[in-house]
Amino acid sequence: KMAKILEDNKELVTKFYNLSKGSTEQIGILFSVIAGEPVPAEALFQLLKIDEKQKEEARAAGRLPTARLDQFESAIVNSVDESDTSEKYRKFLTEQINRLEVSEKVLAGLNDVMTQFHAKVDGDLKKIEGLFVDMAPEPQKGKPMPAGMINMLLQVAPSATKCTLEEFTECFRRNLDPTDSVEKLKPIFEAHLK
Repeated sequence: KMAKILEDNKELVTKFYNLSKGSTEQIGILFSVIAGEPVPAEALFQLLKIDEKQKEEARAAGRLPTARLDQFESAIVNSVDESDTSEKYRKFLTEQINRLEVSEKVLAGLNDVMTQFHAKVDGDLKKIEGLFVDMAPEPQKGKPMPAGMINMLLQVAPSATKCTLEEFTECFRRNLDPTDSVEKLKPIFEAHLK
């Protein structure tokens, strides 16, 4: 039964994997949605059987480990419990694929203004925070973030005062909402570029 869920959803599993580029962060979001609660990183790495070599390579590059397709497929099989159905997995995979496709499209459309803004502020976290609070939904809109929050969002060291363009872009990729669009976000960038 467990393997059947993978077989039934093989195309979606591959499509999700390709869109996520094996990012354990994106895979973690998928498994958390399936589980109905956050899956801690260590539990996720165990489920994916991420080995020490993969962890070391990721640490050296200053990022989270990347999973191989075979690791992702066996994690799907091992995550299945008695009450799970192929339909349930199909629904969650489809939702997460849509989310990733939306973020790819939005990021492609915002690439120019994102690059310009990051260059203009030289990756300054305070200025990036100013941009983010203007993008927040009401009632948070325009209100300062709690101390240290911007560093957490960008996944930079607590003492960091700047981030790279890649860290800025990846933060967007993680936090984009399916309702986000180029039309909605581009004017906010443009206002901050003035």
